[in-house]
Amino acid sequence: MKRFDSKYIDDGHTWHADASLILDDEGLITALLSQTQADIEYPRENCQEYHALGNSLLMPGCINAHSHAFQVLLRPTTGQPLHFQDWVDRFLYPLVLTLNEEQLYASALLVFSDMLRHGITTVGEFFYVHNLEDGSSSHNRHARAVIQAARDVGLRIALIRTLYDLGHKEGQKRFREPLDQALAQTEALYNIYRQTPEVTIMPAPHSLHGASKELIIAGAELAQQLNTPWHIHLAEQQSDIPFAQERYGLSPVQCLAEWGVLNSRTVLVHAIWLNETDKQLVKDAGASIAYNPITNMALGDGIADIPWWHNHGVPVALGTDANIQADLFAEARTTEYLQRSRKLAMGVIPEARSLAHMLNVHGGTVLGLPVGQLEPGYHGDFLVIDLSAEALLPASLGPYPEVPVLNQLIFSAPPAQVIRQVFVDGEEVVQNGQLSRLNPGQVAAELERALA
Repeated sequence: MKRFDSKYIDDGHTWHADASLILDDEGLITALLSQTQADIEYPRENCQEYHALGNSLLMPGCINAHSHAFQVLLRPTTGQPLHFQDWVDRFLYPLVLTLNEEQLYASALLVFSDMLRHGITTVGEFFYVHNLEDGSSSHNRHARAVIQAARDVGLRIALIRTLYDLGHKEGQKRFREPLDQALAQTEALYNIYRQTPEVTIMPAPHSLHGASKELIIAGAELAQQLNTPWHIHLAEQQSDIPFAQERYGLSPVQCLAEWGVLNSRTVLVHAIWLNETDKQLVKDAGASIAYNPITNMALGDGIADIPWWHNHGVPVALGTDANIQADLFAEARTTEYLQRSRKLAMGVIPEARSLAHMLNVHGGTVLGLPVGQLEPGYHGDFLVIDLSAEALLPASLGPYPEVPVLNQLIFSAPPAQVIRQVFVDGEEVVQNGQLSRLNPGQVAAELERALA
C-alpha cells in the first residue's frame, strides 16, 4: 500500500484540500480521502511507502490521444514544406523509406521521454511502419520496438495499430498490408500484451484513402471483438471531402454511418471538415474526437469546431500527432486560442475545467482506459505540481486557487517549471525534470547510434 499526502488533490473534476491518495500494490487507486480519515484507515506506519508532498497539487497525468513517435525526426523540417502533400512527398515518405527498427526505437525513446517530462503519462501511439525496408512484413517487430521504448521510460502506451491496404507510392510500401494479414497481426500483437497492464493494443484503419471500405469495416469489427475503441484519421484535409464524394458518393462521416461502423467505439482523429449533418451523426452515434491543434496548424489543415463538440457533450481529447511539441498543456492552450482567432471572441471554451478535461478525462475515454482521473479503480498516474513555483504565482496565493491555478497551468506556466514529479502506477518516473529509469545522456546516445 502506498499513501500520498498533498495540500490539494485534483481527481479530474474537483479539488480536495489536505487529502490523501491511496494506491494498492499494483498501482491502482484504492481511495481518495482526507488526511484525517487516512490517518485512521491507512496509518502512515502501515503503508509500504508514504509520500508527504507538502505544498503541492496532485493531478491526473495528461493523456496523449494521438501520436506518431517517429515523426519527431521531422522536427528540423517543420518550417520548410509548401503544403500538406509537399510535406508528405518531400519529407515524410523519404524518412519512412530509410527507417529501421533501431531508429524507430530511438526516436520513440526521445519523444516519449519528452512527453513524460511535460506531464504525459499515457500515449495513444498511432503506429503504421509495419514493414521492412523492402516492403516485407516486420511481423510486429517494429511495433514491439516502440512499445519497448515506452516501457523503458515508464510511459503507459496504447499502441493503436494501423490497418493500411491502399496506396501505390513508394513510401507506402512500409505501411501496406493485405486485409487478412493486417487483422491477423493486430490480433497477434493484442495477444502478446493482453496480460501487460501498461500496454494496450487496438485497431485503427488509417483513413479513407489508406484503408479500403472492407478493411475499415473489418477493423471496427475487430475492435468490438477485442473490446477496445478503434481510431481513424477523418476529414483532416479539405481535400478529404471531394475524395470521399468521388469514391463513395458520401461525406467521410456519412461513409462510416452508411457502413454501420460509426458508434461509441469510434474515435475520429482531426474531424475538421465536417458539416452540421456530419457533426450530428457523430454526436448521435456516441463517437469521440482526438484533436491535434498544433500539428493541424503546422500542416495547414484547418480548425475544428471544438465549441460545437463541447456544447453537445462529445468528448474531445488532445494529441501531439507529429510531435512538433510533446506538451499537452500547449495543445489545450492552442485549442482555445485558435477558437478566439476564428470567432474574434474570448472564452470560447468558457471554463478552465473544460480544457483540463481535454488533457486527461477525455483522453481516458478515447483510449478506453481507466486513466485520466484519480478515482478508485483507476491507475495511479499523476503529476505533482509545485504550488510554490514562481511560474504559478500569483494564482497559487489565493484562498480558493482551483480555477486560477488551472488557468495558469494551461495558459502560461511552462510544465518544466512547475512539475516536480511524475508517477505512473504509483512509481516515480520523473523527478525534477530527470527521468528515473534512464541515465543522463542515454536518450541522446541511443539516437546518435541509431542515426549514425
